[in-house]
Amino acid sequence: MASWLKIVGTQVSNFRLGLLGVRLKDNSGSLDVRNTTDAAFTDVRAQAVTVFNNTAGFGNKIQSGATQAADYVYTLPLTDGTPSQVLSTDGSGVLDWISAASTAACWSVDSTSFAFGTSSPITMFTLPANAVINSVIVIVDTAFDGTPTLSVGVNGGSASKYVGTADVNLLVADRYEVPNQSVPVGSTEALETTYSAGGATAGAGRVLVTYAVPT
Repeated sequence: MASWLKIVGTQVSNFRLGLLGVRLKDNSGSLDVRNTTDAAFTDVRAQAVTVFNNTAGFGNKIQSGATQAADYVYTLPLTDGTPSQVLSTDGSGVLDWISAASTAACWSVDSTSFAFGTSSPITMFTLPANAVINSVIVIVDTAFDGTPTLSVGVNGGSASKYVGTADVNLLVADRYEVPNQSVPVGSTEALETTYSAGGATAGAGRVLVTYAVPT
């Protein structure tokens, strides 16, 4: 078993582990790990690396996933990026800074109110071309009486394209969400709600359409 003697105050500038091992060097208070000939830096392997705060003593640990089944190499960017940029991968582990996509202009929500005495059909809004509907939500704020029905569809097309009469129970105050298509609508669509009062004398609600227009 090898041992180090007189490390404190030593004049040796670096230590080599074994005859052909790596070298540990002091670099103005920082630790350098060099290859055996001191010609370049070399790899350091560990299960996790923790960087501590000098004053508070709290650490930040970087570690791999517990179920990782292969080796991966991540190559960092050559610069520190600019404010609001995020790291992006090319799919092969090469990382670079890119500007984060804005979601403010991508997602939209349109709301249409209806009540027991509303005339049908109820004009909603025109869905932009190539829009993707995420969901249509019918919120019954006040339960209806009678036997009313409601559907959501397209003017001049299917009256129940997005919500069928069986998807919503207007007699119960609740939130009814119908997930919709994941492919874009090729052209504009004039959306409308078809409502049949069925003798209702009470009740009110809203139809919310969440959609995105790819940029």
